[in-house]
Amino acid sequence: MGYHKILAKKLGRLEASKLGLCLLLGFCVGVLTCVVAMSVSTIEQQLSLFYGVWVHPAEESTPDPQISDAGISPNSSVVVGTKQNSPSTMYIAPSTAQIQQNTLRLEHGKGAERARGKDADERVHRHSASTTKLSSPKEEMIESKQPDGTMKGLKAREKPVCDLSNYRTDVCEMDGDVRVHGKSSFVVLVTDHRSQDSGVQSSWRIKPYARKFDKAAMQHIGEVSVRSSTSLGDVPRCTVNHGVPAIVFAIGGYSGNYYHDFTDVLIPLFITSRQFDGEVQFLIATQKFWWIGKYKPILRKLSRHEIIFFDDDDQVRCFRHVVVGLHSHKPMSIDPARAPNGYSMVDFTKLMRSAYSLDRDSPISLAENPTAKPRLLLIPRNGTRRFVNFEEIVRAAEKLDYEVVVAEAGTRTNVASFTRVVNSCDVMVGVHGAGLTNFVFLPTDAVIIQIVPFGNLQNISRSCFKGSTEDAQLHYLEYCVGVEESSLIERYPRDHPVFRDPRSIHRLGWKKMADVYLDHQDVKLDLARFKPLLLKARHLLHRRHQRQ
Repeated sequence: MGYHKILAKKLGRLEASKLGLCLLLGFCVGVLTCVVAMSVSTIEQQLSLFYGVWVHPAEESTPDPQISDAGISPNSSVVVGTKQNSPSTMYIAPSTAQIQQNTLRLEHGKGAERARGKDADERVHRHSASTTKLSSPKEEMIESKQPDGTMKGLKAREKPVCDLSNYRTDVCEMDGDVRVHGKSSFVVLVTDHRSQDSGVQSSWRIKPYARKFDKAAMQHIGEVSVRSSTSLGDVPRCTVNHGVPAIVFAIGGYSGNYYHDFTDVLIPLFITSRQFDGEVQFLIATQKFWWIGKYKPILRKLSRHEIIFFDDDDQVRCFRHVVVGLHSHKPMSIDPARAPNGYSMVDFTKLMRSAYSLDRDSPISLAENPTAKPRLLLIPRNGTRRFVNFEEIVRAAEKLDYEVVVAEAGTRTNVASFTRVVNSCDVMVGVHGAGLTNFVFLPTDAVIIQIVPFGNLQNISRSCFKGSTEDAQLHYLEYCVGVEESSLIERYPRDHPVFRDPRSIHRLGWKKMADVYLDHQDVKLDLARFKPLLLKARHLLHRRHQRQ
């Protein structure tokens, strides 16, 4: 009996010592785990800041309900990169919501640096909302220029990234070993096989013309095949190596119409290429070679390199950075928040004046020269939507001390000579149409008066020229034609739906609406109604000096 008690005591002391040892070991393991976790978290945050985005570990797997509701998978990748006025590089980050939240943290930490000037800015490029689902990673730009003016390099993008979310245009961008063969209409990025992800799309077919929403315009635009390949044996060898980036785009669709030349091609080309400061190669798919000659001064201002005609080019050209398609934001204008380096319509109009060597950056100041006569450009329109009482309008403007210039650019008009006429004027007046596109050559702070034909055309007219002219820092004025001023009163009875219910004509479709209100309507301005607008334009020219 005594033996059993002694044995029990010894076993009790042994179990107690084991228990203490286990507790000590458990405590040590717990402390070590916390230290390692904190270290890993710190390293991840430091690395993410190095690449330009703050990544919080707790948020990596949190889906964004807004993105899910929009039809975009929470797991969709986001491409993040630097400004492209130096060779651009990209890497893949987890989600759109995370980037937006993390960018706010990063910008908060960089507030003092950003205050030192534009060079320290970090802009976030957010694509316009669209009902189109992304079949490729959505792209957001976080640009980080260093205080010394250099760009901080990021890890090179491993795959071509195509943004199909913009209703106006599709654009693909690639960094690395990019090979282009125009005659076969293909662009291929040679990638490391280890970077391939079977869950991410790696091939696209793009029509590189910025009017994607318009089936008629896109019908004859050729497709460009964009893909990635992991095998050198799968792609042809380079025959020409280029040291500058490349932009592949098409001149087709409605090119040749003055308005569409700018809204579909030249402004999108400015948005896409200006960041390279002329060091970019244009590869253009077109058969409209006369178009190149017509706008050669602008094209030369955007690229110092000879144009390569994409369709007939049999060389395998190799680049380190290629853009297929042109970025486009809105009709006839630019959104600085989405443009590289914050470019705006003011920057575009400055480039127009530089391309054509135009002298005037500002209109006349009546405050400084009260006896001077402002020059008023009146666009007559010799076809449809012409001024019936044209001569009366000229006399009325002259009585208000305007020097009236009557001019209209035709299909054979020399663009360079006409830009000088426009730039010499302070006010431009015209009925809604392509002729008003010439506002891009007016001096900043000039005045434009758009005459809106009868027929509930205010929204159409404003979408083309109100926002765009205001974005260019011009003064926009508008005159809406009444029933009695329209030549339609000679074609239809007064109780016709054309007058009584214009919206019913719109509901018949664009062709019917355009046939009635755009193609077969002239205007006879009521000068008693119109004169106050001419006086207001003079007043704006007088105020210009006071604002400065």
